[in-house]
Amino acid sequence: MQSWMRIQFFLFFFSWTTFVSYWAPIFTDRGFDANQIGLSITVSLVTRALAVVTLFPLVNRVVPMGRITRVLPWLCLVVAVCFVPRTSFTGLMAVSAVFGVLYPTAMPVLETTASLGAQRRVLAYGPTRMWGSIGFIAGAAVDGAVSSWLGIGALLWVFILALLAMACAALLPIGDEVVAAQRSGSLGAWGPLLTHRVFMLALLASVLVQSSHAAYYAFGTLRLDRLGAPAALIAVFLMLAPLAELIVFRLTGAVAERWSLAALMGTAVAGSVVRWAVWTLSPSVPVLLGMQALHGLTFGMMQVAFVQTLRRHIDPTLVAPAQGLYAALGTGGGTAVMTAVAGHWFDLSPALAFGAMAVCAALAAPLVLALGRGERVVTRPM
Repeated sequence: MQSWMRIQFFLFFFSWTTFVSYWAPIFTDRGFDANQIGLSITVSLVTRALAVVTLFPLVNRVVPMGRITRVLPWLCLVVAVCFVPRTSFTGLMAVSAVFGVLYPTAMPVLETTASLGAQRRVLAYGPTRMWGSIGFIAGAAVDGAVSSWLGIGALLWVFILALLAMACAALLPIGDEVVAAQRSGSLGAWGPLLTHRVFMLALLASVLVQSSHAAYYAFGTLRLDRLGAPAALIAVFLMLAPLAELIVFRLTGAVAERWSLAALMGTAVAGSVVRWAVWTLSPSVPVLLGMQALHGLTFGMMQVAFVQTLRRHIDPTLVAPAQGLYAALGTGGGTAVMTAVAGHWFDLSPALAFGAMAVCAALAAPLVLALGRGERVVTRPM
């Protein structure tokens, strides 16, 4: 199963590079402004939030994980092709809404599958998940080369080809029959998630930190482009973040087992506040390159912490809805709100856009303190 997960993480995050880092430049090249792009991303994130918190767990009640992982990439590929024809802003919003239901949902599907594998001890999450970081680095390198040679518009075809590879690879067997057959619990069984103090504190802290990445994901490369950074340097910029993730995923195997959830998440919160505070100072390109090292803490460490929350406290039948909530609120609804905020302010003042991200991350600090007290009380899985 570990080999299957490595392939899936690699290919998904290879494509994810284009979606989170070059989506704004691709559609800026087509004549849309930052506010329109921000709204189209927000729409896809809102539909994603609704899909992953309701549709994915509901489908998983009747369709096992193995079948979902095979079919979903093909649906993503079909809708992605609809971005190829040039369209109006209304058309962009419509396709973005449908795409938001499918493509971003692949992330919680893969994370759920990996979390179930980690619970069954058939894979180690950190060393397996780091292949997603390797995929992101490879995607950034390819995107940088293609954009330099063929222009930004060609990256949409790189994205579509990556989805095709992911869809073909998804046809391979997962490698663990129990995980492949896993289904979500009944709707009534989801209730304990919302009343579990440790889970909810960890979830809310994760949501705030993940949402604080919105301006970076939507407009980070556009910011460097406006600072005059060449395409090759932007590609290096993008590769540094997953490289930092890779190091964290590789080294946190033993640390994640020993550290408390509060310690893991507190590290992520501190890194996030520092990172976005520096972006508000309108630093030079070299400084922004250096700040990419903190991505290992702001994203990687928080990802490890949330998976540890599931492993330590959540029953396997509730992992899918738990991942659904995480994706819906963190990289879905919360990021949608903060993307709209960033899109509103970015053209006026990038400093204000990233200042809002620093505030968002800082709001997680009291939740982490409460988590430290709460996890001393709750010591067994639901």
